[in-house]
Amino acid sequence: MGLPLPDLLFMTWRSLTNQWLRSGLTAFGVFMGVGAVSATLNIQTITREQIEIKLAARDQPFVSPWVYSRQGPTPELDETVQKSLRDSVSEIRSISSIGNVYSIDKVQYEDQEAEIRARSVSLNYLDTTGRQVLQGRFFDQADVEQYRPVALIDEKLAESLFQEQSFLNKTIYANGNRFVIIGVMEAKSNSEWGDSGELWITQTFAQVLAGEYQWDSLQISAHSLTQINDLSTAVEAFLLQNFPQAEVYIWSNADDLLEDLEVQQIASAALTAVGLIALVIGGVGIANITIAAVLERTKEIGIRRAIGASKLEVMSQFILEAVILSLLGGAAAVATVHGLTRVATTVVIEAPYRFSSRNAALSMGAAVAVGVGASFVPALRATQIDIVKALRSD
Repeated sequence: MGLPLPDLLFMTWRSLTNQWLRSGLTAFGVFMGVGAVSATLNIQTITREQIEIKLAARDQPFVSPWVYSRQGPTPELDETVQKSLRDSVSEIRSISSIGNVYSIDKVQYEDQEAEIRARSVSLNYLDTTGRQVLQGRFFDQADVEQYRPVALIDEKLAESLFQEQSFLNKTIYANGNRFVIIGVMEAKSNSEWGDSGELWITQTFAQVLAGEYQWDSLQISAHSLTQINDLSTAVEAFLLQNFPQAEVYIWSNADDLLEDLEVQQIASAALTAVGLIALVIGGVGIANITIAAVLERTKEIGIRRAIGASKLEVMSQFILEAVILSLLGGAAAVATVHGLTRVATTVVIEAPYRFSSRNAALSMGAAVAVGVGASFVPALRATQIDIVKALRSD
C-alpha cells in the first residue's frame, strides 16, 4: 500500500535528523555552491544596473568619425555619404550632425549670467542621442530654413537663469546675440565639457554666427551598447574604402562603459566557474549520503517493498531527502548572500542593489537540480534491491 505524503515527509525528516552531522555537512556543500551562484547573479545585476545608470546620464552610445587627408582636401561627409553609410552598416540606428559654436560661451537673462557650451545640431539630433525635450518643442524645418534665432537650453541652465520663472518664449542674450527660448532639454553628463550648461541652435543660424570657426562632426548611434565595437569597425572600414587616401579615427562616448562590461563578463565567468565547482562538490556530497543511506537501510527498503511500497515511492523518499537538504542549503545561501551584498553595497561601497526574486529563483533552481541529479542514480539503485536478500540482511 502507498505511504501517505505526511508520513513520507515525517520519515524523510527523521532519517535526516538521525544523521544530523552528515546531513549538515551535505547541506553546507550545497550552501557553498548556491552561494557562489547567487553572488555571481548579484554581481551581474549590480554591474548591469551601474551601466544602465551611466547610460541614462549621457547620450545614447554613439561613435564620431574623423577623416583627415594629408594630400588634397579633407573629404566631406555630406548627406550622400551619410545615406550610403546608413545603407551599408546595419548597426546604425541614426546619424546626426553636431557642431561647437566657439563664438558663444556666455548667456545672460536680465541680471543672471552663466557660462555655457553652445552647440549647433541637425533636426534628427534627438533620434541619435535619445535626449528628451522636457518642456516646449525641438527645432522644426521652418526654424532651419528661415534662420530663426531660436534656441533650446538644458534644465541645468534653465534653473540657473530663470529659477522658478517661466522660460518659454523668453529672450536671452549670448555674447551679444539674441535668442528666443523654445524649449528645455534634459541635462546629460558630458565630462569633456565640464559642468557648463548647454545651449542648442540650428546649424543654419550657427553658420551665420560662427562662419569659419564652426566645427561640425557626425554622431552615429548604435541600437545597443554591445554593438558599439562592431559599429566602430564597420564605419571605419566603410570610410577607408570610400576615401583610401584619408586617415580615419573613430571616437566613442561609450569606451568606459565597454570596459566596465568587459570586466563584468570576466568576473562573472570566473565566479560562474567557482560556483559550478562548488555545486559539483555539493552534488558529490549528496550522492555519497544517498548511497550511504541506501546501504544502511537495505532491510527497511525490503520491508517497505514487501508490504506493498512501489519502486517509485522508495525512489521518491531518497530523492526527497536530497531535495530537502538542497533547499535548506540553498535558502541559507540566498539569505546569507543577500545580507552580505546589502552590507557591501551600503557600508563598503555605494552601489545600486535590491533583492531580485529572479536571481533567488535561479539559485534555488540550481540547488534543487543538484539535489535531484545527484541522488537520482543512488535512489534508482535502491529500487533494484532484491526483496528477499534485503529481508535477510542485518
